[in-house]
Amino acid sequence: MKPLRPIPFILILCVLAAGCRKGQEMDPELDRSEDVCLRVKGKAIFTYDIDQDQLTFNEFLQEFRAGSDDMGSYFIVTCKQLPTRDGQDIKADLRWKNGSGSVQKRNGLTFRVQKTDEQGRIWLWCSKERIGAVVRKF
Repeated sequence: MKPLRPIPFILILCVLAAGCRKGQEMDPELDRSEDVCLRVKGKAIFTYDIDQDQLTFNEFLQEFRAGSDDMGSYFIVTCKQLPTRDGQDIKADLRWKNGSGSVQKRNGLTFRVQKTDEQGRIWLWCSKERIGAVVRKF
């Protein structure tokens, strides 16, 4: 039996390790977003339009909502604790509807607060499910 050559073996390990990191980094489109929005696996599900949509924040329920006036499209993030600082991990439930599609739900997601700003926007990223949201606290 021939001994394994170290260089090809190391290259294979590097490729495998790089593949395991997929989804760990925040969606670049979400990172660049200035608007309240929801992205799932790289796809835009909802993007807030000030002329057609509504935003709500309920501190008591720890809930962020964004939706069209007719609620044909919306998303709701219900947190177990409110996001307050960059790097914080929070548990949350997510519901959304996109156009004529059915309501989608994901419960018990772990989001990391990627960044916050002085306007109350909060960028949330769940690396396991590759779900990102920009919400706004006011």
